[in-house]
Order: sequence, then C-alpha cells, then structure tokens
Amino acid sequence: MQHDLPGIRGEYVFDFQLGRASFLRVGGTCDVMFFPSDKDDLIQFLQQKPKDLRIYVVGNLSNVLVPDCGIMGCVVSLTRMAGEISFHGETASVGAGLGLQDFIMEAASRRISSCEYLFGIPGTIGGATVMNAGVSDFEMADSLASLNCIDMRGNEVNIPRDKLNMTYRDGGIPNDLIISDATMRICMEPSIDPKSTIAHLRRKRLLTQPVGCSTCGCTFKNHGGLKAWQLIKEAGCDKLSVGGASVSKIHCNFLINTGNAKASDFIELIGTIKAQVLAKTGILLEEEIVTIGGGY
Repeated sequence: MQHDLPGIRGEYVFDFQLGRASFLRVGGTCDVMFFPSDKDDLIQFLQQKPKDLRIYVVGNLSNVLVPDCGIMGCVVSLTRMAGEISFHGETASVGAGLGLQDFIMEAASRRISSCEYLFGIPGTIGGATVMNAGVSDFEMADSLASLNCIDMRGNEVNIPRDKLNMTYRDGGIPNDLIISDATMRICMEPSIDPKSTIAHLRRKRLLTQPVGCSTCGCTFKNHGGLKAWQLIKEAGCDKLSVGGASVSKIHCNFLINTGNAKASDFIELIGTIKAQVLAKTGILLEEEIVTIGGGY
C-alpha cells in the first residue's frame, strides 16, 4: 500500500494504533492513518489516491468504537485541519478538525455566544456536526450556518444549513462528503455571558458524568420523550459489566473502560443492554456511539 499512496504534505502513519488514540482506549490498528495538513492537502489526496482504497474519516475518535481486529484501509484524521478561527460579523469560520470545546472557549473569551450550551462534548466541529451533537434543548443545528465539504473525488461543495436535513443526533451529511470547515452563527449581545453558562455546565458535568474515565459519552440516543438512561435503569441494566467494560455508576448511559476492556466487551455489553431494554419496555435503543466505518 505504501508505494501506491500519493505524495502529500501531511503525514502517513502505517499500522496506526487506533485503540490507543480513541477515548474508549480499545480497538486495533488501521493499515494507514492519514493526517492532512490542510484542505488542499486532503483534496490532492482524494484526487490521486488508488480508486480501490477504502477510506474512513474520523475526528478525534471521541465517539468511535474501534473493533479489536482493526481496520483495513486508510483512516483520515482531520485533527490537523483545525486552522484559525475567523470571526466576522454574525458568523465564525471554523475548521472541521478543531475541537468543539476549543471553539466554545475561544468564543467565550471574546464574550461571543455560539454553542456554549454544548460545553463538555469532546468531539471536533466536524464530528459534532455529523452527529448533530446536542443536549436536551440545544444542538449543533441551532448554531450552524453552512458547511464547506469535499467529495470523494476532491471536489468542493458548499451546503447552507437549510439544505441539510438535520434531525436528532443526525447531521444529514451525505456519506460521500467530508466536512472541511463550518460557518457558525455567533452573537455578541452585551447581556449574554457565555462564561457564566460554561461555569454552570462545568459544575453540573462534574456531578452527573464520569469525568476522568475512558468513555465515549452517551452510548444510546433518547427514544422520543424517554431518556435512554431511564430505560436502561428500568430494565435493570445500570449495574451491568462485561470484562473490562462497565455501565457507569454516575450516569448509566455512559459506558466506561475500567482498565482492561476490549472492543468486544463493549459490543457485548451494548447488545445485552439493548436486548434487556427491548424485553422490558418494547423499545429498541439506537446507539449514539459510532462503530468505525460509519463516519466520524
């Protein structure tokens, strides 16, 4: 494979340890990890790559479950495509690889409001947009103005927010598009204090989430008006564990690696929870966590 890959300005890492880089700290290697240095580098790669090369796109692997057997093909990480945040008028231009928290904190330092209600969600701008990351009353769709994307042939595409079918935990991004950067709506009203909102959310997060553990955050989507954690608890799954994978005692919609878990432990635990919730409530839970191969 090494000799077939196009020349790039970024970096190729062969036999990259995806598991060590993922937030769950489980999973195998990929044949090659490509870190584009910028949008033009990614475009050149897509235009010149072998046609049969299988590609997976990730952000910082904060919401991804990597299988123990690893990944055959090329994983493209956008983390070096963060770039500079550009504030202008009522919008901000943000690279897809920038951490969502980095954008929130930079905006707050300028007393600019955008998506500070998403404080604590660790994904990148691109990843958070693909899954339309959110909390109970706010999601990425509420701040997004437009996206710049690249298709698998290296062509650039601009998509206004109103052309995307963004729904609960789904950004409506076509599978053949890679987000290169996003335009976010911002507000600078004197009465708005995003730092105060962040401080409140930080205190709440420390009390209600397993901060400091190896976790991907919420494992399952809510079902209609029913909270996933309530369904999990009602089905008696709040104390389950498989191998080194365990349901968090602080928040039962969070699964944690207690130190020696394998990806197969998480896969079995997820399957057990879904089966027990279905048997108890008649509801089939849907994962928020993404098994590698499905996107960010």
